[in-house]
Amino acid sequence: MPTALLDGVEIAYEDVGSGVPIIFCHEFAGSMESWKLQVSYFSRRYRTITYNARGYVPSGIPTSPGDYSQEHQVETLYQLLGHLGIDQAYFCGLSMGAHCVLNFSIAHPELCLGIVAAGAGTGSASPELMRTESEGRADKLVSGGMEAQESYLTGATRIRFREKDPVGWAEFARLFLAHSPTGSANTLRGFQARRPTLYSRLAAFAQMNVPTLVIVGDEDDPCLEPSLYLKRTIPRAGLLVLPQTGHACNLEEPQMFNQGIAEFLVQIEAGRWGPRPSDSGDSWGTVPS
Repeated sequence: MPTALLDGVEIAYEDVGSGVPIIFCHEFAGSMESWKLQVSYFSRRYRTITYNARGYVPSGIPTSPGDYSQEHQVETLYQLLGHLGIDQAYFCGLSMGAHCVLNFSIAHPELCLGIVAAGAGTGSASPELMRTESEGRADKLVSGGMEAQESYLTGATRIRFREKDPVGWAEFARLFLAHSPTGSANTLRGFQARRPTLYSRLAAFAQMNVPTLVIVGDEDDPCLEPSLYLKRTIPRAGLLVLPQTGHACNLEEPQMFNQGIAEFLVQIEAGRWGPRPSDSGDSWGTVPS
């Protein structure tokens, strides 16, 4: 597996297919392997790139939580493009990865053909609680290893995945438990606990001109309101809600997830993914004359 020194850390990545690039950014509980169903689908027509964030073996594991900040995550993604010689790309992120691509699109809009933000916004409504819970989980990881966080796999936003697809969920759980406890703890402390909330980026999102698809499962309660906020705030945003679906929506409902993104890309490439229509003054309560 190739690696590149990006923002001071060796980052492992995979580069499959040819054409316009799509770069996938994984969630806290995932890794580049979490995107295998998307790579299999999109690499037939696009160049698909996945990578493991810092702290996720075989990528490097910095010892300081400060090296895991949102700014470092965005800079790593920026330098990955430079390393691969990519001028512009589509970006798709889930959860932690969604925060990364959203903030990347604010910092580097000229590099973004379009972004997909799935399962975004956990903790945005209650950042202090997010910080407290992330620090507590990090403490348990340091003292008890990945097994101490096994309950993370059976929370309310993961249960439906296990019910629908026990084989897929078991593979997801196996990969999660193989993560580095140190890397995961530092990610919790440096990124999850300290990232700016989506609500704090209101002015920046309102000025974004990047085509954006927001995807959320309707049983991913912490992300429902933030997803609506993104839809209402980003001028060129659309919202896809997957029914009876939790947080890992790309794994739980891969067909709907992939088809939704494929349609999004077609609309962009046809020049049809425009801004929200201006208010015409019509309302549902108006009686025709």
